Amino acid sequence: MVEECSQELPAIVKGYQAPSKLENAFLTLLRDKTTNTGSFRGAVEKLVPFLVDRVSECLEYNDTVIQTPVVDAYVGTQLANKIALVPVLRSGEALLAGFEKYFDQAPVWHVLVQRNEETAKARLIFSKVPAHIPEDRRENLRVIIPEPMIATGGSLTIVIEHLKERGVLEKNIIVASVVAAPEGLHRLAEQFPEICVTVLKIDDNLNEQFYIVPGLGDFGDRYYGTH
Repeated sequence: MVEECSQELPAIVKGYQAPSKLENAFLTLLRDKTTNTGSFRGAVEKLVPFLVDRVSECLEYNDTVIQTPVVDAYVGTQLANKIALVPVLRSGEALLAGFEKYFDQAPVWHVLVQRNEETAKARLIFSKVPAHIPEDRRENLRVIIPEPMIATGGSLTIVIEHLKERGVLEKNIIVASVVAAPEGLHRLAEQFPEICVTVLKIDDNLNEQFYIVPGLGDFGDRYYGTH
């Protein structure tokens, strides 16, 4: 069943559904301020397969005929797209290992975006995205940005603009997040109406400090034990 939200979901959000009871149990661990670093990391790891499943709905598949131990011709499914993973340092690294298990042939293009904590504005510091994506590769390439939280959407705006400058097609960019604020989703929808966003839970809003409510706190600090 599609999750009911206080605001209408922007069209870029694909297949949003209420978290299952199991997903919600892991999300609750992430939200609990008493959860220690090890348990926080464990809950993140357990949530990645659910997030990858949502991402899979933004990809393309072909039929393929194989032999099984019992029959000579079985019509199965194989991924049609080439995949690249673009984790935004440092929080995106927390999801990377989980995504690499499913897309083990995907190149990893790291980017670093630095955010001013007072203004919430961000700028690109470092990028390993190829300087130019050849035109004959663009249509079939899907670029997945594993980003644990979408708050203002400022950092993602910079990353998506950077990917487009390097030749990635906007319609082929997929953002995969654990939680998101409506404000960030609507900002992304206004600026990049063709992207695909998948998220496990859309929270209520942003507070005056630009933190998601109820949110998880500072994801990077809690995951890496630096809070």
